Amino acid sequence: MPFRTLRASVIALSLAVIPSASVFAQDESLPMPPVFLKAMEAMVERDAPSERVVTTRHKGEFGGRSLRYDAIVTESPVTNDKGEKAAVLVTYAYVARNAGQAAKRPVLFIFNGGPGASSSPLHLSAFGPVRIVDKEGGQPRLANNPFSLLDVADLVFIDPPGTGTSMPIKGIDATSLFSVDGDARAVADVVQRWREANGRTDSPFALVGESYGTARALAILNAENQADQPLPDGVALLSLSIGDSSGPIVSDVTLLPTLAAVAWYHGAVDRQGSSIEEHFAQARAFAEGDYARALIAGASLAPSERARIAQRLSGFIGLPAAKLEQDGLQLDKPGFMLGLLADKGLRTGQLDGRATRAIAESNMHPPFDDPSMTLGAETGGLISEYIEKQLGYALPSPYRTLNLGINFKWNWGRGEVYSTVRFAPYLAKAMEAKPGLKLMTVGGYYDITTPIAAGLFALDHAGIGPDRRTSKAYAAGHSVFEDEGELARLATDMRTWAKTLGKP
Repeated sequence: MPFRTLRASVIALSLAVIPSASVFAQDESLPMPPVFLKAMEAMVERDAPSERVVTTRHKGEFGGRSLRYDAIVTESPVTNDKGEKAAVLVTYAYVARNAGQAAKRPVLFIFNGGPGASSSPLHLSAFGPVRIVDKEGGQPRLANNPFSLLDVADLVFIDPPGTGTSMPIKGIDATSLFSVDGDARAVADVVQRWREANGRTDSPFALVGESYGTARALAILNAENQADQPLPDGVALLSLSIGDSSGPIVSDVTLLPTLAAVAWYHGAVDRQGSSIEEHFAQARAFAEGDYARALIAGASLAPSERARIAQRLSGFIGLPAAKLEQDGLQLDKPGFMLGLLADKGLRTGQLDGRATRAIAESNMHPPFDDPSMTLGAETGGLISEYIEKQLGYALPSPYRTLNLGINFKWNWGRGEVYSTVRFAPYLAKAMEAKPGLKLMTVGGYYDITTPIAAGLFALDHAGIGPDRRTSKAYAAGHSVFEDEGELARLATDMRTWAKTLGKP
């Protein structure tokens, strides 16, 4: 998952929440949660490069099909910018054994974001053959995952450098791996080596990334181009975080539909019988029309027109028209999250705007006061147990679901910060080189961190319009798969997309 100071350096953590109105002011002297301190612990380095491969056999039922499959854990040393073996990357692959010709079967290479997040959310909460269940009101446990994509594609989950047990090697400088380019080169190299080692160079393959993982996927396309490596047959981008939408006016226009969706969910606006899809579409049409023109006009906007736009804006996002007019019609995430339900003493979440918590009880340092943020700490032991006992891989160090230290040291490029890096042009170049590349985008209506319209704006302005992509939206937050009903829809849509890989 993604998150300037703590607030903006920790990407999905860091599109942070500092309210503008003093009545809602949050105290940044508040304590950090224990899970943050754990996520900031030093990495446990490896003693030396290693290339273990551990294979175990399993069976399960996925998409209504009974399958036997191999689980393959692979260690792959990767090099720093000096060509030295600086870290060992670990991948967790699942390859079906009774699903037809391997050469025709797609391989999906899957990773999360952060940048310091392991692949465990997509691995063990979304698409892997087993899934963590009963996280609420009960002890987390593992169960067969009927939503796994293993019935239509083989799956390779990648833990990038510094996550999981993909750790640096003692005595070797791994700094260059904690950068946009270094990380992308390492992952691209591991993808190609896995395909070669497992006899899958003739199989269609695709990259699947979530949050910063969407930026990583596009940076990998750039790395593959530079290294003259094969480009994938497809790219799936979940909760797009690919830049090009943070400037003035654009950021407001692309944020408005998401805030409207959250207001709709909480009944803070008159729904007028509209569904979430209809309300979102109406808000987006207003945002890209009258609202955008009003923002462009600025001080030259007639007072009567400003009042009219503020009233319409209020009807979509539930904040008082007078306050919106006072703020110059500009939107503020913290002000919205803390103001929408203020009459009830509640604030909304940012990763998932449906979540709420009493403002008086939001007593952690922002952005960790987000009621929709968990950071995955409660499942780390279960993940380790699964890897060791069921996959037969002896962990060389405790499994790191999240390493926030990477986020703070991340190198975005010379003179760049996360909000200024442009990733969509890498995709445009790849699609020009490989016109048959299949693109799928996924977003949650209630995700304030990475609004749906922001990612689509970036694609549109890179020349990748609706006719060149399959775009899906779900009644969910940042991690669509956390809603089982929406996970079922997502899995169905991903299956349909995966079946198109390698085909005209």
